[in-house]
This record gives sequence, C-alpha cells and structure tokens, in this order.
Amino acid sequence: MKAIKETIRKSLNMTTDFDMKVIREYICEGCGKKVQVIRAKSLFGPNKGKYFESKKGCDCEILEKIRKQQKEAKIARINKIFEEHSLINPSLRNATFENFNPGKYFQEAYLKAKKYVEEFDINKPKNLLFQGTFGTGKSHLSVSIAKALAEKGHTTIFISTPKLLTKIRNTYNKNSEMGEEEIINMIASVDLVVFDDIGAEGMVNDYGSSSWASQKIFEIIDQRSGKHNIYTTNLSSAEFESTKDLQRIFSRMLENTELIKMDGPDYRKRQFLKEE
Repeated sequence: MKAIKETIRKSLNMTTDFDMKVIREYICEGCGKKVQVIRAKSLFGPNKGKYFESKKGCDCEILEKIRKQQKEAKIARINKIFEEHSLINPSLRNATFENFNPGKYFQEAYLKAKKYVEEFDINKPKNLLFQGTFGTGKSHLSVSIAKALAEKGHTTIFISTPKLLTKIRNTYNKNSEMGEEEIINMIASVDLVVFDDIGAEGMVNDYGSSSWASQKIFEIIDQRSGKHNIYTTNLSSAEFESTKDLQRIFSRMLENTELIKMDGPDYRKRQFLKEE
C-alpha cells in the first residue's frame, strides 16, 4: 500500500512540476474575462516532451455558441411569422437567380441584383428600388436576392406590402395570436427586408388625404432607416409626387438607394413572345 501511495504522489508531482507556467495574462475583448495563457510540456502521446500553449478563463467559445443558438431561434421565429402566414405570394416561392430569364430587356437589372448579393456588407447598408410596369420580374429578382443572402447566413424577410397591412389590421382583433408591435419589431430586427409592391395598398383615400396604410408604411420604412432594404413598386416617380404622404414615403425609400428601372413586356408573358 505504501508503494502505491508513493507512486500516486510521484504521479501528482509530474502533473504539477512539468514546466507549466502562466506566460501572459490579458482581458479578452470578446467576453471581458481575464485570460491566462499557460505554457506546459506534454507528458503523453505523440507530442510527448513538446511544449504547448492553452488559454484559461475565456468564455468566447461558449458565448459564440449561445449567439448561434439565438440567431437560429430568431430565424425560426421569422419563418413562422412570415412564411407560414403567407406574406410571400405562392407564385414567387420557387423564384431564384437560376430560373430568372433576363432576356434582352432586363440583363442590367439582373446583374445589379447579383452584384448586390456579392457586395452585401451588414455594416454598410444599401438599398435597391426596382421600379417599373407590371410583370417585369421585379419581385422575382427581389426574392432571389433574399434567398441568396439567407443562404449566406443573413436574416431576410420578403413581404408583400398589401398582405403585411392586412396582417397588421388583423392584430387589432382581440383573438389575434400576435400584436402589431411584435410584427413591426421583427421587421426592424432582420438584416434585409424586401417591401414588395409598394403603392398597391391604396396609400391615399378617395379624397387624396392621408390613409392609415400610408401612415403605417411610412412608420415601418422609417424604422428600417440605416438598414438594408429592397423596394419594388409599379408607381412612377410622378405618381409618388402626387400627394404629400406619398412624397414622404418616396423620400424615405430613396435614402442610400440605387434605382433600377424595369420597364418592358410582361415577364410572365415573354415566353409567348418572340424576342428579336
């Protein structure tokens, strides 16, 4: 028994007396904890006798794991609110860059949309405004951008603006599962929002004065100021200038925004037309 105890004592000494020491200390910028860098000699394995360094006290790995879990939960919540509740039209669910046919009219718009994805920088917000006639592929390109950025790990929402307003109206029902504030805050929090079909929701009333819809759209877009947004509209610049309320919305839309004109034959009908 005495021999066994002596062996254990020597073994313990080996783990504390093998040239292990703290070679430097610092405060981690990531987690704010005091970190010790320890230099020690390996006692076992293929690196036996060689020195190695390890860090003690840093919580960055744990915090990164927590942040990843929170982001995944956030994405799941967004999908539940916006995909399951159909704020994207069914005809657009399969839209991608790969199945977009730019033809001879929309090659420039296609290339600019691809470039937007390639140059996307979360810290350098930039907006796009696709403006043009019905059926020219504005929504298709916008969905393609949102999907491509989502594949890169960004949180994105594609919203049919008229459906969004309907959804917000429904929150005024006492039996609604979610409130208006929850929806608006979710929109404000994501990396990219596509506001599709702005102007189709009747943003002025029959008397030309401000409507609830115009006020709500302005509020939501204003809350997205300084973030990445994509807008699509069938309204011309002159139509946006027709009332003060539309002017105010249009002014917000143009902040840090590249305008992409898409006027041409109906995208949905081009397959039946012979292009020269």
